[in-house]
Amino acid sequence: MPVGSGRSATARLAASTTATTLLVAAAAVAAGWPYWADHPLAAVPNVGVAVALVVAGLLLCGDPASWRCGALLALGGLCCPLTWLMSWDTGPLPLIAVLGQSAYWMVYAWGLLLYPGNTLRGRADRWWVTATAVILLGGQALTVVISRPSWNGFTDGVLWPAPLLVGRGRFEAVLDVLLVLYVLVPAAFVLLAVVRIRAARGLERMVAGPVLLSAGFVALVAAVTYPGLMAEPELGRIEDAVALQGAASIVAPVVLLAVGAHRRLLLATTADRLGREIGSPTPASVRAALRTVLRDPTLEVYYRQPDTEVFVDLHGRVVELPPEDHRGEREDRGRREDRSGPGRRWYVPVRPVAGAPGSVPGPVAVLSVDPVLRRHRPQVAAAVVAAATVLEQARAQSRLRAQLVRLGETRRRAARVQAREWALVGRELDDGVRRRLAELAAAAGDVARTVSEPATARALAEIGAGLRAAHGELADIVRPGHPAVLERDGLLPALESLAAALGLCGQNLLWVPAGRFDVTAERAMYAALAAALRTIAAATATGAATGAGAARVEVRAEGAMLVGEITSAVPVAGGVRAAADHARALGGSVAVHGVAGGTTTTRVTVPCG
Repeated sequence: MPVGSGRSATARLAASTTATTLLVAAAAVAAGWPYWADHPLAAVPNVGVAVALVVAGLLLCGDPASWRCGALLALGGLCCPLTWLMSWDTGPLPLIAVLGQSAYWMVYAWGLLLYPGNTLRGRADRWWVTATAVILLGGQALTVVISRPSWNGFTDGVLWPAPLLVGRGRFEAVLDVLLVLYVLVPAAFVLLAVVRIRAARGLERMVAGPVLLSAGFVALVAAVTYPGLMAEPELGRIEDAVALQGAASIVAPVVLLAVGAHRRLLLATTADRLGREIGSPTPASVRAALRTVLRDPTLEVYYRQPDTEVFVDLHGRVVELPPEDHRGEREDRGRREDRSGPGRRWYVPVRPVAGAPGSVPGPVAVLSVDPVLRRHRPQVAAAVVAAATVLEQARAQSRLRAQLVRLGETRRRAARVQAREWALVGRELDDGVRRRLAELAAAAGDVARTVSEPATARALAEIGAGLRAAHGELADIVRPGHPAVLERDGLLPALESLAAALGLCGQNLLWVPAGRFDVTAERAMYAALAAALRTIAAATATGAATGAGAARVEVRAEGAMLVGEITSAVPVAGGVRAAADHARALGGSVAVHGVAGGTTTTRVTVPCG
């Protein structure tokens, strides 16, 4: 928006607010002048209620997300001066006053239940509004048609239609019932306000919390003063009770205006606050800043990859988004915008800055936010505009991270294929070649025993020895990587078998769960742990350590990762790193940490599943 148009809009807003304030204040003073002339101090808060409600309502009407709330609050502010027409005590003015007072409380409370949106939040709210309309408006109309004006504190000569006039005793019985209901209405409002505040989150708590708290205080004052208002049929007492209610009810409109001003201030400073929170733009810092500014800890940022319709998350993983929400930019109106049940999200597209170098059609990113923020569209829109440039910068890092994720997935697929091929080769060597070598070695031995010529017998014996040696070498090749016991029984039996073969039997050596894990993860973990056990066994054989008592091998699942830790006085990191290429190819890692007492802990992690 050009600077000039912004200034003119601000000037129009200031002028209309000033004119509205003067008109409403003049109407409120004129309506209650017979009472204000003797109680000038009481006029200040009561006139202030009407002015504050009308001004706050008009400001809320300017936002499409809260125009119904604003209209009701403004209407409540206009009904407020009607109550003070009772002080004239002539003609139809007392009748208008008593009906206007009921309409004021009804519309005012209804608007507060809508605040800061356009719809009631649940069945309890709708029931309260319906019951309140029946009790306040219907109850007040009933007291009019069955009573005389003097029974309500007014002169008998005023206009007061009473087609169903009853005796004074019956009227007072009806009035007693209404007094109970008049107390229950504000008490129920307080309960609804408490429930609303407890359920509010993020910006909703900051915006609605103070207003509902102050409105709850007003409702309690109204509940206390209602009996005094209706039980003493004397105009002076009624006017004093109404003035007390008005003085108490000034709290909520003032808080409403203060919160509205605070919202405008936050809206104007969104870009500055976002810039301070982001610092150096990275995908993580941009998301953290948006979460802070919009007060939504569940906010996520999904970046669109250039020249594609693919979106990735903060870690570069591809995500599926509902196309109708971020491509069409469809904005649900009416009741649907307030539905914020589990699993529902509001997807907000972030467009590139107009005229920015390299800008392309389509969103730079999509924000996934709490649906409750639909009631705070101006704040969300300001944050989106302020974050557009830094999101474009962070998208380059997100693109690189997505490429690394794709590369990692390719490496993991290749590692899994290699592991399957290695297992197939191992089975073929184990089941085919080794069996044939064993058969040839046995046949050579049988032939050597039947040959009488010494030279030939020696040659056949050498051939048999060579075949048996080849058989053993193949066993050494096949067994360490994928022994049959690992494929059949799992990680724990395979490690126990290897430890026994290496002479590392010890009660405190292996701490491995007996269950099965992902086959590929088990193979990678076994390769790394087997290398560590062989290194420990070699050190034990040379006297550098005391075998199982100097080592501990532990395996556990941590989320989606299979973790193996080798704690030993023997340096095993070199052997583990040499055997951990498979783990790294799967997206795992190898890390070495020093432990007190001269021991080290080598940690191997492998994605499990």
